[in-house]
Amino acid sequence: MNPVVLVGHRHVCPLHGINEVESGSATYTFNGRAVARVGDRTTCGAVIESGAEHFLIEGAAVARKGDRTDHGGVLEEGDDGWMLD
Repeated sequence: MNPVVLVGHRHVCPLHGINEVESGSATYTFNGRAVARVGDRTTCGAVIESGAEHFLIEGAAVARKGDRTDHGGVLEEGDDGWMLD
């Protein structure tokens, strides 16, 4: 199980270095922060490509620590209060 990624969590991009998740759900938050999903972006412009396909918010899979972006980066931070496979 991996922690769910929220807006502001760390993304490590091989093209742009360390940055953070910039966009997330407009209607679903956890601990006061928007939940990141497949299709959301990081501050370097990378798009989240993988997530928990069995758990959708607004039709998009929820992102977890360890999921990937289209820049070849990895989401390296999540909220341990909510874990998903």
